[in-house]
Amino acid sequence: MLIASIGNAAIASEFPSHDMRGSHDHPIVSRFAGSTIFGYQQIDYGSATLPIGPYDGNAQHGFKRSEDVEGKITRIAYVAPTGKSTLEVYRNFTQALEGAGFATRFACAGDTCGNAADFSDRIIDPLLDQMGAGAHNLMLNSLYAVDGDARVLTAHLDRAAGAVDVSLLVAHQQGSSDKRPIGVLLQIVEAKPMATGQVSVDAKAMSQGLAQNGHIALYGIRYASDSAVLDKESATTLAEMAKLLKAQPTLKVYIVGHTDDSGSLAHNLALSQQRAESVVKALAKDYGIAATRMAAKGLASYAPVASNRDDAGKARNRRVELVEQ
Repeated sequence: MLIASIGNAAIASEFPSHDMRGSHDHPIVSRFAGSTIFGYQQIDYGSATLPIGPYDGNAQHGFKRSEDVEGKITRIAYVAPTGKSTLEVYRNFTQALEGAGFATRFACAGDTCGNAADFSDRIIDPLLDQMGAGAHNLMLNSLYAVDGDARVLTAHLDRAAGAVDVSLLVAHQQGSSDKRPIGVLLQIVEAKPMATGQVSVDAKAMSQGLAQNGHIALYGIRYASDSAVLDKESATTLAEMAKLLKAQPTLKVYIVGHTDDSGSLAHNLALSQQRAESVVKALAKDYGIAATRMAAKGLASYAPVASNRDDAGKARNRRVELVEQ
């Protein structure tokens, strides 16, 4: 009994009694009461894999079905208070998510996960060195379901501010002689448009794009929302466009404006045409490029490069393209 007590105390002492510095609960999904945060990661824009099927070692990512989603990612690893079961912790999370309007996409427990130990390993392994100093071993000691005691949920919520996806893992090494605590891994992905225009394309890249494909998308041309007025951040890309046209005096181009499918088609056709014309005017007035070498055309949402079903796709579709005549 003394040896067991020493072992239990040693494992318990590994876990912090206070939340790790800089961590906090997510405003959409709170913690199970009495839990402590020992791992935390937040990414402004990234990709996360959602398990929507049981474990399959031969499948991509290790799940029979999975889906990659993009957006703002928050990952929080908790240790639950002693005396709680995985079922109690899991049920509290699922009831809270259901009450908030989340729809379950996939759920499993123990053997229904295919292999709970391997399932939990596939979820936590890519994150072991990303959740903050000291979280690596704590995640292994609480979230690796070596004895199969794991419960999993993947849920989705559609809302006006953007879709939200949640991946939940509640695990416990129930057969361990040192009685490791229950771990909770909560991953929340909030769909949001990726910030574009952060990388400018220079004249050389534009020339190569035209030579290889006959066109190139320019995300460095920026406008105010629902406006054809060029943002000052567009100056770098405009300067490179002018550099290209001056280096190739016989080159003639179309300046083509594209929008996503938000709003009416008639409005977007007019807006995309006005945006294309504003580029032509800026190149002629501010950079001395002959207007006869450029033709403006607005195509609204007729030529998407991504799905308009989510904000990330819409951000890619809002662009100006340089097309060789």
